[in-house]
Amino acid sequence: MNWLVNTSVWITLPLFVGGFVLISCLIVLALRPLVKRLVKDRREWDRTLGHVIGTFGMFFGILLALVAVSVYENYAATRDATVEEAGQIGALYRATTALPDDIGEPMRELIDDYTVAVIEEDFPMQREGVLPDASLDEVDAIEDIMHSFEAETLSEQAEYKQVLESFDVFIESRRERIDATALSLPTLIWVVIWVGAAVNAILVGFISVEGKRLHLLMAGLLALFIGLVIFVTADMDFPYAGTVAVDAGAYERVYVQIVE
Repeated sequence: MNWLVNTSVWITLPLFVGGFVLISCLIVLALRPLVKRLVKDRREWDRTLGHVIGTFGMFFGILLALVAVSVYENYAATRDATVEEAGQIGALYRATTALPDDIGEPMRELIDDYTVAVIEEDFPMQREGVLPDASLDEVDAIEDIMHSFEAETLSEQAEYKQVLESFDVFIESRRERIDATALSLPTLIWVVIWVGAAVNAILVGFISVEGKRLHLLMAGLLALFIGLVIFVTADMDFPYAGTVAVDAGAYERVYVQIVE
């Protein structure tokens, strides 16, 4: 599904959904002659097929709903992690202003460099699905400076403790943001979704409808909706890529308002 997130939505959406509808209609056209030969008692056929389609539709609908909710929750969690980290960058920057200049100034410069590295290097790597490491050097340098500081007064100890707490929360948010790079649905789930979509198209093709145009219209509309649901799910499956993606906007705002 990577081609969906690496190509413009104005190309992928029509191709994906249009191809989905086309394949469903072709399946209907291929099955209509077979259905005409098999159906002897149309009432019995419709009754049996109605039970099968109803049962399958319930389970397939639940599957699509659960998958869509799971993907959105991953996206929302990723967005929250980036907003949290950006906020902690600002909090850490402010906390360093209470430290002596020989400690606070180098830390603020490193925080500045870190924010730029996240915006210009980490996020482009994450859009490609690669775990970023460009900003790790700045994190290590900040930690080294913190460990080299020895508070002498109670006031410095209190300020240093606040810096440590802000740094710990910042590191946790950073870890969550990086871990989200690898978030995606397991391949087995996608296999089940595609098999379900194929079964759905076949069951619609088994419906005994006299008018070919009406049959194709029914199949096309249903395929259109299912195709859109699958497309949106696939597009949001990668939190940092695709049309609906988490970007570096929160870091850019923090950089302009606080760090710069």
